[in-house]
Amino acid sequence: MKKFFLFVLALALFIPQIASAEINLYGQLDIMGSDTQWKNIGDTFANGKSFTNTRFLLGANFDLIENVEGNVAFLYISSWGDNYLAGQQIDNSSNSGLLNKITLTEANVIFKNFFDNDRLSLKAGRFYYGEKGDSIFYVGLRDMTRWVAYSQNYWLGAYNGGLDGVVLNYNDKEKLDMDFLYSKISNENADTSMMAQTKVNISLINAKYKLNDNLSLRGYIYDSETAEIVPIGLYGTNRTDIIGFKPEFRKCSLSASAEIAKLFYSLESNMFDQSETDSLLTKLNAEYRIVLKDMMITPRIQYLRAGEYFASSLSDANFGIITNNFDFMWGLYNIESFNAGVDFSKDKFTVMLDVFKNSNASGGDLSYEYDVKAEYNYTENLKFYIGYAYLDMDEADHWVTNAIMGATWKFGK
Repeated sequence: MKKFFLFVLALALFIPQIASAEINLYGQLDIMGSDTQWKNIGDTFANGKSFTNTRFLLGANFDLIENVEGNVAFLYISSWGDNYLAGQQIDNSSNSGLLNKITLTEANVIFKNFFDNDRLSLKAGRFYYGEKGDSIFYVGLRDMTRWVAYSQNYWLGAYNGGLDGVVLNYNDKEKLDMDFLYSKISNENADTSMMAQTKVNISLINAKYKLNDNLSLRGYIYDSETAEIVPIGLYGTNRTDIIGFKPEFRKCSLSASAEIAKLFYSLESNMFDQSETDSLLTKLNAEYRIVLKDMMITPRIQYLRAGEYFASSLSDANFGIITNNFDFMWGLYNIESFNAGVDFSKDKFTVMLDVFKNSNASGGDLSYEYDVKAEYNYTENLKFYIGYAYLDMDEADHWVTNAIMGATWKFGK
């Protein structure tokens, strides 16, 4: 009923203006199947499970009046593979069927040229925010090959519903681009007791300054007022703060970045309070593009360490196909990760090879993951892919494999 009310409200707000506006439809369809096998210490035989998930985003943007733009989008999610058996639909006997699977992800108005200043714009309502790969803060459509979970409960807890709030943007069109964001986030779709009905008040200042054509500096200050984005074991915490800096370098074929962030948390809702010693994030990335005749080869390296008392459940960090899923690492917490990879691209085909060495920040629970993934870009907007990953735990006879196959279709802007 709540979803139906939101649907009706969104239509009531926008339909009068939509009728006379030029509408641009946009969306994304993701379908992915997965088969996982694993063997734990002491198991006589390997265990297995498989599933297929579908995700469909449909939205529209349109001009309401001069310098005012509206956006509405809905997200549909469905899982096949009840009781770990592919082809069996998840039991819907306790919900309302189709409406229960639809989430209002965007319903916002953008005011351009705010206060008659062409450098200011204001977005208000429900919206996505962040860039894919962000270490700290990303609310949007995740890469399905890394973020789709093995049960409907965790899949629905991935913050697909967007943010409710406002973001004021200042862009001088030359060097400085800065956001001031205040919002609430609620993963109201979650069914698990750990995630159900979690609500977080979020404030964020996020700025990027272009020093020259090759070098830019990003900085952010993040503040949340509930216990969701905090280190594991400290869920009594009701305030978390993160301060971070990220220089980025690009020249010719070389791209590199370095990021460092400090986390603070408080039991008394004080800002920048009670920081543990090991609460730093360090991240280094580099890649170099090599063109050989009609093929591009791109070697990549990444080092990431989140201290024992550093966590963000909104992180979009990458630790591999299996590690991002099988261990239910919804975000970032207490990890040291090394990644070396290379991409081979020719015409419409791309093959990606990756090796991950992952462990706790303190050095425990070491694992090596080996990933291979191939993509075929059938058209500019339609992509097919297939992949295989093997995870070798630093324990005798403990391993995991994962085979995936899927497609992604995007349309509109």
